[in-house]
Amino acid sequence: MTLFVVSDIHGHYTVLKDALDVAGFDETNPEHHLLALGDYFDRGKENAAVYEYIHRLMTLGKADGLLGNHDLFLLEFLEGDDEKTVFNAHFNGTDVTLEDFSGMRYDQANHDAIRRAIMSRYPELYSWLKQLPLYIEHEDYVFTHGGLDGSDPDWRSTPRETFVWNYQSGLPGLKGKTIVVGHERTPQVRMKRGVSGLTLDDPAMSAPYYEDGVIYIDPFVEQTKRMNVLTLTLQSF
Repeated sequence: MTLFVVSDIHGHYTVLKDALDVAGFDETNPEHHLLALGDYFDRGKENAAVYEYIHRLMTLGKADGLLGNHDLFLLEFLEGDDEKTVFNAHFNGTDVTLEDFSGMRYDQANHDAIRRAIMSRYPELYSWLKQLPLYIEHEDYVFTHGGLDGSDPDWRSTPRETFVWNYQSGLPGLKGKTIVVGHERTPQVRMKRGVSGLTLDDPAMSAPYYEDGVIYIDPFVEQTKRMNVLTLTLQSF
């Protein structure tokens, strides 16, 4: 079967759908499956549309999704962590997400009303966020949002916040497995690895970055307006 892997959609539903169409993803094909590595929300304006699409495919058994740090922001808001939300609304684009889901203008004085509106309009959102796994280990791959320390034999027990915030480029890989991650933008990985001569206008700068044992796929969509779709041929998923 073919697994289509995306990450860091950040509220860019139209970009996501266009990229999946180009990649050939067909939700009616029993041999096609979508895997999203998290960060569905913030920065773009189509956050609810992203959720509705991924949630629908997951309900149909046509997709799986992981938790990213920006999804954790929304979960923390719904759980009442207003202090973190004020910070993320100011610096991370969470205000746009809350406005999209609630239909209300964001104001930190109205957190309770925004929460009530979101839970009324999207009653399954909280439980959906709560059940998103931190990683999926399958065949020769481990998929996660941020990264994992492959030198730690107990890496599966990594705390939630560490999983979603790790940068795999600074961590050891995992022997015998390929780690597929988002979170760290591929242009940043290229610059860190000394790649030169490319700009953000060049699609090659934001394309998936391959190195020994790791594949990075976060395309920096809020700047590039591009979405990477990694296709993998697997026995099953």
